[in-house]
Amino acid sequence: MSGTSRSKVWALIGASLVAVGLLIRLAIASGGSHSSTIPTGSPPPPHGGMMTVKPGDYPPPRYICEHLDFKEFASVFQLQGARDGYNTGMEPELVSGSMCDQSMSRGGTDLVKVTVLCSAWRDVDKAIEGFEGSLEALYGHPETVTGLGDKAFRYHASNSPTIGMKARAGNLDCDVEAKPTTPLTDTEISDSFTAMTQLLQTLIPKLGPLKAQP
Repeated sequence: MSGTSRSKVWALIGASLVAVGLLIRLAIASGGSHSSTIPTGSPPPPHGGMMTVKPGDYPPPRYICEHLDFKEFASVFQLQGARDGYNTGMEPELVSGSMCDQSMSRGGTDLVKVTVLCSAWRDVDKAIEGFEGSLEALYGHPETVTGLGDKAFRYHASNSPTIGMKARAGNLDCDVEAKPTTPLTDTEISDSFTAMTQLLQTLIPKLGPLKAQP
């Protein structure tokens, strides 16, 4: 083979190698471009994206009428009819509980409806927040009650003759209301508050707390 022919062959080989190199680089570039379209995991949000929950010791109350006979009011009013109640649970992931009603007579046609509602919050902090919020927003001139749960108060409704008592024990919130058809006397109010205190002191221990697992 002449020198000219060998030069042509080596030129073709060189050109082929250059072409192969270009193809390899294009393939690599193409592969890198394709891989860049694959979504990559983003860093987790603060706290893992979950709300921190501080669970309480009390389970959601159920059928609290089974724990009530309203005998605490026997010296104040006369019980009329059977107790009536139901379980609540509009937001079970947040709070749920149970309610019980009892009608009572003051003599004649005057009646008083006493309602007990106890609810357990999933988060103790939410229970505290809800309790304090109701204290500030819903009741006029509440009075502190000592010796009942973690915190308790009694109140006179600002726009009706209703009186009530509200207590919190951990994540458990209990409320007793007496709703008369006509305003109560001072003696009836005082005796009703005494009956409410006794009722809650008896009821709350029956609703929990949960026993620790071994």
